[in-house]
Amino acid sequence: MKNSPKICGIIIWTENLKEMTDFYEKILGLSVKTKKPNYVNFEWGDFKLTIGEHSQVKGKSKDKFRIMINFDVLNINQTISDLSKKGINIIRKPEREEWGGLISTIEDPDKNIIQFLQKSS
Repeated sequence: MKNSPKICGIIIWTENLKEMTDFYEKILGLSVKTKKPNYVNFEWGDFKLTIGEHSQVKGKSKDKFRIMINFDVLNINQTISDLSKKGINIIRKPEREEWGGLISTIEDPDKNIIQFLQKSS
């Protein structure tokens, strides 16, 4: 693993590809890199997020706090305000953490957890 300096991507499997794609593309504003009938690749800076269909995945996340996807943002209050206006379920409003940054948490359509991080204010 010494040749792999960072994680380059995550895959979220779903049976709800259209709604999940619409959420990440239209609500969160991620740029589509590749779109195929059974998966979509998004880019957020250097990071790749793939949403794909998987025959073994059924329903929404049953253990939604097991994994959280973190996105760096420059203005967390504006980000959460914009998402709130779009009807997104805000689980945790922006709060300052001990390390000095701000965190806020939302759910995607499959009930996966997404956190936004603002490293400084």
